[in-house]
Amino acid sequence: MYSSYSSLQRKQLTTQTYTDTQSTYLLVYAPRRRSALARALENQLHRKFRLVDRLEGELSDSVEGVLLVSEDVECTSTTLTYFAAALRDGADLVVCDAVFGFEGSTALYLSTQHLPGMRCAMVSRALLDRCRAEARGKDNINELLLLANRLAERCCRVPQALLHFRRELCAGDVFSATGKRAVVMTHELTMTGAPIVLVSAIPVLRQMGYEVVVLGPSDEGSLPLFLDAGAAVVTRRDCVTSSSLWELATSADFVLANTVVEAPAVDTLNGAFVPVLWWLHDAFAGYPFISHKIPKTLEDNVRVCAVGSHATAAMHSVRPQFAIDQLIYGLPDYAQESFPPYDLRYAGGRPLFVSVGSLEVRKGPDILCQAVRLLPPEVREKASFLIVGKNADKDMMHAVEDLVEDFPQNVFYRKRLERPEIKSLMQQCACVVCASRDDPMPTFVTEGLIFGKPAIVSEHTGTAGLVTEGVDGFVYREDDPQQLARVLEHAILHPGQLAAMSADCRRLYEKHYSNEAYVATLTRLVEEMTRSKEQDTQ
Repeated sequence: MYSSYSSLQRKQLTTQTYTDTQSTYLLVYAPRRRSALARALENQLHRKFRLVDRLEGELSDSVEGVLLVSEDVECTSTTLTYFAAALRDGADLVVCDAVFGFEGSTALYLSTQHLPGMRCAMVSRALLDRCRAEARGKDNINELLLLANRLAERCCRVPQALLHFRRELCAGDVFSATGKRAVVMTHELTMTGAPIVLVSAIPVLRQMGYEVVVLGPSDEGSLPLFLDAGAAVVTRRDCVTSSSLWELATSADFVLANTVVEAPAVDTLNGAFVPVLWWLHDAFAGYPFISHKIPKTLEDNVRVCAVGSHATAAMHSVRPQFAIDQLIYGLPDYAQESFPPYDLRYAGGRPLFVSVGSLEVRKGPDILCQAVRLLPPEVREKASFLIVGKNADKDMMHAVEDLVEDFPQNVFYRKRLERPEIKSLMQQCACVVCASRDDPMPTFVTEGLIFGKPAIVSEHTGTAGLVTEGVDGFVYREDDPQQLARVLEHAILHPGQLAAMSADCRRLYEKHYSNEAYVATLTRLVEEMTRSKEQDTQ
């Protein structure tokens, strides 16, 4: 049985711990075809249950919960254990993640705020009694599931793919029959800039009344952020090109495609009935590899927007005829949040200059390293430098490692910091440095502005077009380490000026990057696009 699980299920099973739930008596109500379910239940670690095809006459006083199953489904050996444990902890409705397809290659991660399409759920005895009373004794399985979703007061989502449906996922698994539907498409679920800022679109769409489903590849860190924001998430390795998942997009009322990598998806939906907002965050560097997949012309249902002039210019380098609106992302005001302090004692009390980003040529860590080396020794010793980012290019990594080795007292490297650590780092540092050769709108620079921290940025960043020199930041040119070194030297020798720039840096955030400004712009774009669709149907 174990070998028949999907790869995701096998991975999750290795991390599960056993919980003794044998004192909880359950029913499994499956009135329809259930041959696969019956076989799977033979392997349950929780043994105190009965499989029934009717409820009348089966609901003894000892039954504490009922698993409602609307179609034949396989389950892991720990499914009932997890459901029973959630009931015991006070939940009245328990749902779980699931995999779809013969090999389980498509995964559905549910949000507790997004359950209209559930095909299988555990309900407490008290909730079941309320549902049956509302249904006037008719034990229609689909009606009971809908009532349970509506009447539940303490819903629990088990973050495990406990179920396996041997069919492809369909729109009915994630959307209700009556609600407005939005599909958000992303080519990655990493903790990099584009996925992180995409999360901010979820609450905006939900406030506008949309049920939101995010379609992406396997999780690499950011998937929980989308779930916490109230979206369901569907993952599949070939999510950008998979024809089996187009039903989600074509059945939606609105589609948001994130980054130029979604060009194949946009091309497929170009001219379709559903409005598509294509949000560009991309640098020039990626376009030579994707330009042949970008549509030559765009139909009325597709609208393009970008995070500033740099991302706009990148698309215009290959499609100058495209009209592009501006949609600069908004970040929450982290300065109003509480988070544990990140320990900066290693900086030795010196002002800390911070750079965050993957160590690749486009991000320019070698330029920063050369600039630090060019500083006069007596100036360099007055400051500390922290470089944060994963290794994406061996030459860039070597440049950072060599710098740390040569100046171990005031140059430091971290592969990754958690989100609370990044926020605390931005709160405590003196200045952020972005040496990118090609960067549409670096997120960590914006995070620094939230805390009133000035930035030193390359002219080849989107931020450079918004900075007022010497007021809320500094810009250097031509990817020149010598120019960057001169700006660094000035900043190190004039700490008072950096501190005095705080209020202007904060105003720059509030004007261009605040959540309020972003929400207003995105709401306007969605309303304009969907209004056009409604007019076309009349």
